[in-house]
Amino acid sequence: MKQFEAIRDSGLFSGWTFAIAVGILLLVSIAVGKREKPQLRGSGKFAGTTGIIRRYGDWSRLPLSLFAILLIYALLLVTAGYILHALWGWDGFTGRVWMTTILIELFLIAIALYIALFLDRFKKINRYPFGQIRYLGFRVTLWLPEKDRFEHIKIQGRAGVGKTTGFMFPGLISDAAGECSAVALDVKSPELFETVAGAWSARGKKVILWDPYHSDCIGFEPLGAAGPNALSRIEESVYGKRDTSANAQSIFFDDQERRLFRLCCRLVQSYKDPAQCNLPMVHQLALRGAPAIEAAVTYCHNPLLQEEFNHLFNNRQRVPDLIGGMLNKLDLFSDPKIAAAFSRPDLDLDVLFREPTLLIIASPQSNPKSRLGAAIVLRSVMLKIFERPTRGEGLPIFFYLDEFYNLHLPEMPDFVNTARSTRTGVITFLQTHEQLYQYQRHEIGSLSINQKLQIYLQGCDIAHCKELSERLGKTLIKDKRVSRSRGRRSQTISYSEAPLMTPDSIQMLPNDVALCFSSDLRPFLVKRLFSYKSAEFKRRTRLPASAYRPCTEPLSTPSYRDLDLPGPESFTPSNASSPRLPGAPGGKDVPGW
Repeated sequence: MKQFEAIRDSGLFSGWTFAIAVGILLLVSIAVGKREKPQLRGSGKFAGTTGIIRRYGDWSRLPLSLFAILLIYALLLVTAGYILHALWGWDGFTGRVWMTTILIELFLIAIALYIALFLDRFKKINRYPFGQIRYLGFRVTLWLPEKDRFEHIKIQGRAGVGKTTGFMFPGLISDAAGECSAVALDVKSPELFETVAGAWSARGKKVILWDPYHSDCIGFEPLGAAGPNALSRIEESVYGKRDTSANAQSIFFDDQERRLFRLCCRLVQSYKDPAQCNLPMVHQLALRGAPAIEAAVTYCHNPLLQEEFNHLFNNRQRVPDLIGGMLNKLDLFSDPKIAAAFSRPDLDLDVLFREPTLLIIASPQSNPKSRLGAAIVLRSVMLKIFERPTRGEGLPIFFYLDEFYNLHLPEMPDFVNTARSTRTGVITFLQTHEQLYQYQRHEIGSLSINQKLQIYLQGCDIAHCKELSERLGKTLIKDKRVSRSRGRRSQTISYSEAPLMTPDSIQMLPNDVALCFSSDLRPFLVKRLFSYKSAEFKRRTRLPASAYRPCTEPLSTPSYRDLDLPGPESFTPSNASSPRLPGAPGGKDVPGW
């Protein structure tokens, strides 16, 4: 006690001396923290924990919110301690009740300051959870900010490693609490709907399911109200992007086939019966061959359309080949379930921009025809995004494309390149890098470079693991060598370079660990999240869900109404001598025209 009183009464802590000492200590600690270590050879290293937390930590949630409050509390304690010492010296710290009251009040003030000044700044929406790290003994969830999601994400790992449960389900559950829309491919339908749709429904948001084999499937029919521009979009949805690298003959026949498809769509659009105006009817019309097409043209009462068909049908030997090629593209409509799913215009894609909506598109790997239908719907959504009148308005949209390479979307590289300007983010899921070889070399490079966050899981192919090992760089390790000679023992220590992670250690990552590459930080390892393990997401999975359907009537397969004309001999070209079009058999109008 006497020693404490001697220190207290000394002149070291009198006047401004104490404040100056504290200031010097703070400056020294800051200087030590900012001191950079000398750069040696082999500078490959992982990102620091503090840097990761500063970039991807959520300071509005525990435990980081508690750390922020404690920092404010510590600052208030130092300030209050200085004031007490300045006013009453060490006597200001002697009252137990007095000090307890001050400590409690300062803690409450710290909480109030955090809520008033920082909570709204720290709160962010539409973030993507991708892992956890240890920080000061606590597990902290990492979140990719919304603006970084617009620069896209890639998830790569072998089949069965948990890409869907670890990165798709948690992301969609998190988006349910945000202000955004999501479009997700479900390759294991209806698993996605059963797992995450309830989280969206619980918040009063729409869940739309396009699954031809599900009773809650919504109808999608883009042809009925399509104008010239929309018709070109439908053609691109069915046929995909033009292959400019093909030979001239292939390009010519592709153009002719696309032209026949557009003309048949316009022909079907002239039907008066709405149930007859859809893409399955184009397939039914093509199935009946050239005679049925010519009979339909006869009764369309559109001289311009008749003129275009007449010009296309001048070379009659080529027509069966064009119809056969079109049938190959439309063969998915031979499945009654898929034809029914495209028979009714229930789905309005503009809803994705007006209100938060989850659109689930079933794309089962076991059903190629259903995958083609999913590709048409997905292409329609992608093209609709670029038709937004004001790209800065409306809700952001995030795509979750699980095994998207199975859909063969030729326009995907172009979409990824420009989607950021439309406030659209894309998360792609792959098994191997070779699955991108369906694209050209420059397109693969474009897909790879336009990804803000790349996450690699266990089981990547060894060739790609070697590339990742090179990206990580090398580190310096001590090489200690001991030599012995007669009567002497010498030791030599040198430094040698070694990979930060060897290719086999990358390939054999633990199942609960992921290797992350970000353009803002050095690479780092994270603990994975799982929708069935992490408490934050587990309690929001498999909640009761209902799919939005504006029309509750069940979908039915459309049937084509045949015209009772023999076909070619009744076809009257527009340049015939008699401009009068023949009437219906018996002199009456044909039903549905």
